[in-house]
Amino acid sequence: MRKVLLATTALVALGGVSAASADVTISGAYEFKYMTWSDNTASTSANNTTYSDSTTVSIDFSETLDNGMSTSLSVFSNGNATGNFDGLGATLSGDFGTFGFGESESGDAFATAADVTPEEAHTINATDSTAYDGTNDIVLPADEHIPSATVSYLSPSMNGFQFSVGIAEKSAYDDATMMGVQYSTAAAGGTVTLKYATSSTGSTTSNTSDEIDASSAGLVLAMGDATLTIADNSVSYGTTTDYSATSGGVSYVVSDSLTLSAYTGKTEDAKQASYKLSDTGVGAVYTVAPGLTIGVTHNSWDFEGEGTNEDGDQTSIALGMSF
Repeated sequence: MRKVLLATTALVALGGVSAASADVTISGAYEFKYMTWSDNTASTSANNTTYSDSTTVSIDFSETLDNGMSTSLSVFSNGNATGNFDGLGATLSGDFGTFGFGESESGDAFATAADVTPEEAHTINATDSTAYDGTNDIVLPADEHIPSATVSYLSPSMNGFQFSVGIAEKSAYDDATMMGVQYSTAAAGGTVTLKYATSSTGSTTSNTSDEIDASSAGLVLAMGDATLTIADNSVSYGTTTDYSATSGGVSYVVSDSLTLSAYTGKTEDAKQASYKLSDTGVGAVYTVAPGLTIGVTHNSWDFEGEGTNEDGDQTSIALGMSF
């Protein structure tokens, strides 16, 4: 990661900015990944391995204003063929808290996911292209389902208590709203954090019942080099589905160069007794040198739903470089 200061003349050349100067951080990352899997629905015409790579580039601006408030701007590209930015966001912060916009939002800041391994993957063939519409939805148990916001407010920490609220533009009959709270306290030489978040995404039209409601409750216990995460996540689609998942994950920093992690969880649907999805993952990240890592993850999963029974294992090995 390289940090540079752009003077007024450079900023004006980029877009007419008249501030005296701004801190600018430019960072990038590259990942090459190998994946192999085995499942009971394997294709007879294709192999069960893949090779892939990806790149990311981020440019982050920050500025402290004369009145003590601070602003930031972030732009992000995920290696697309056009070279266009895939996301952008901004924040306005002060003693009052932080307003977040776009990709810099905090509306889902206090949702809890337990997939602490470097990867989380499966080869379930029943995946439905439309999330949460009740047709073989793949609701992984270690994930949370609170949507991100278009604009949000994050409070300052007040004796360990913090909250956030947000709204997201959905270009439909109703938008999405979300909120979350968190309380952290020191205990037994470590830190205990309680988290809760909830969201409601309205129906797409005035005469449909396809609203999506989600909630996320979590407990994070950090003791020395070990961190335990326990999560209870739910998401429902109108009156068609009512998914609930419990999961737990643990990570342990063995040394400055090695971190081990594991998680497990199970999803059920209160509207469909036959629906069950279990997933277990173990992983490790080894830092060869600062900026160069190797990550290994192995997942085992089992899925039952709407007459579909699938199970399998998948292993991924990723070489990562950061700049």
